[in-house]
Amino acid sequence: MEIERIALPGVGVSYSFVTGDGTRLGVICHPNGARDIALYDRDDPTDVRAAATLSPVAAHHLANLLAATAVIDLVPDGGADVDAVTVARVPVPAGSDYDGRPLGSLRTDAVVVAVLRDGHPVLRPDARRDLRYGDTLVAVGTRDAIDHLGRAVAGYVSGGVTTRRG
Repeated sequence: MEIERIALPGVGVSYSFVTGDGTRLGVICHPNGARDIALYDRDDPTDVRAAATLSPVAAHHLANLLAATAVIDLVPDGGADVDAVTVARVPVPAGSDYDGRPLGSLRTDAVVVAVLRDGHPVLRPDARRDLRYGDTLVAVGTRDAIDHLGRAVAGYVSGGVTTRRG
């Protein structure tokens, strides 16, 4: 799927894509965290047929409802050797086994360098810091280590064995 990104000065950033049935769907991300969901006209992709505004909390909940698997948002590498190291954002989803548990309880080869909570970064977080639903872990490691971290936080890894929750 190809996602089109357009900066909207003074407004935010628009992301849009075409679904499998040919419908153009978009999300406008505002600097304050609010999101607008836009459904575009099939004949005129610049004309919005319907839109809904979501608060930051509502957008977060909708994203969790739509996420069928762990989502890892890769940070642009800026020319780094991506085969050697990956920097990624790993969200703590609703229902995660790590909601309420300390960061140090995560068994992973990835290094968590920051925890984003309520829009504020905590750099070099202490291993005793309790994680919670809505946090985003900023981690560095090999692609395999990042993938393992994402699966663990989403609840698909237990004691080194991959399992399916639910």
